[in-house]
Amino acid sequence: MKISEMTNDQATEAMIRLSGPISNVCDDKELLALIDKIQGMEGKTSVLEAFGKILPQLVALALKKHKEDLYEIVGALLVIPTAKVGEMNFAETVKAVKDSYDSILAGFFTDSAAARKLRGGDAA
Repeated sequence: MKISEMTNDQATEAMIRLSGPISNVCDDKELLALIDKIQGMEGKTSVLEAFGKILPQLVALALKKHKEDLYEIVGALLVIPTAKVGEMNFAETVKAVKDSYDSILAGFFTDSAAARKLRGGDAA
């Protein structure tokens, strides 16, 4: 479900559930190093090609270190208990997450990172 389609109560609960896990993932130094590696390949190869080379490592590391965070993110986006995420069909989960993408949600976290940077904190 998209944030823009949720009631105020659902959106508030989703944002509360999303904030911690997204921060955990975005603050992970190993994941940030892999993203830096992609950016370091710019000019030597296309961004898409560079991303394709790093993506398997990025996914494996994110799942290994942040499985519970990722499940909480999925649960928040789908408005279901985190415990139910592990029981879901993988293809359906991927589709549901893609379908839940919302410019309002993306804007919230982009704006939050920008505000943190302006205050002098780390921005992921």
